[in-house]
This record gives sequence, structure tokens and C-alpha cells, in this order.
Amino acid sequence: MELNSIYDDATTRDALRRSGLKATPRRLAVAAFLSGTGGRAATPEEVHARLRPQLSRLGLQTVYRVLEELAGAGLLARVERGDRRRSYAACPVGGERHHHHIVCTDCGRVASVDCGFPDTQRRRIERRTGFRVSGHSMQVAGVCPVCRSKGSRR
Repeated sequence: MELNSIYDDATTRDALRRSGLKATPRRLAVAAFLSGTGGRAATPEEVHARLRPQLSRLGLQTVYRVLEELAGAGLLARVERGDRRRSYAACPVGGERHHHHIVCTDCGRVASVDCGFPDTQRRRIERRTGFRVSGHSMQVAGVCPVCRSKGSRR
């Protein structure tokens, strides 16, 4: 992947600006790397290992911070892969609408899924627990079509 190509990514720049973040080379490089993984999630360590040769002063702690910033901006999704490690994937839906993610337990590919959280469920949870529901998140696990075609038995 050519890192220079990311500097023309108006969508990423606009999303960062809307979130109050500057479009720094590190943020743009992390976003570009994850958008080029074919939908697969990557751990902070994987992102660091891939980008370190191009950005020699990029530290692992910086990668963790940038990933969280980009997730907060809606550009990345925080997911848990089959290996139970916190990972991040490009989120084409972004923060534009509420959605969930399905993660392949074999390869880590992530897809966005539209499915609502009905008010009846929210009210039922509030009645049963006494909590006031302020939000929710859901991640679905499965095996993607590519891995299934390769004979995955999971």
C-alpha cells in the first residue's frame, strides 16, 4: 500500500474534522492501512508492525491511542476476533447510523449488520434490572463465505 495515497482521502479527513481531530500523517496512515485489509480486523500490534517501516517514530502506545481516536470518530469498529484479542477494522458505515458487526472467527473479516434494538427490548431490560438503558453494542461471530468455501468447519 502506498502511504502517500491516503493524503488525498477527503472522506477520512472530513470524518476526522467532524470529530474534532486533525488529519495527521499517523491517523491517516492507520486509517488507510485498515481500509486496505479487505475488511479484516487487526490488533494494535499488527498495525504497529505494518506501519513502523514507513513511520519510524511510530510507537505502539501511539498506535493504541490513534486506534481509539479513530474508533471514537466512527472510522473504525472495535471488535473481538476469534482469538479473543481486541482488534480494529475499517467501518464503512461509520457513525452515520447505528449498526452492529459480524466477525469471522477464522480470518477476522468484519461486516456491518443493520439490526435494530426494539424499544420493547429496552423497556423489558429496564423493568427487569432497574437500569436506565443508555446504549448497547453487539457483536456476532460466524464464518465468512470465503472461509466456508475453503472448508472451515467452525
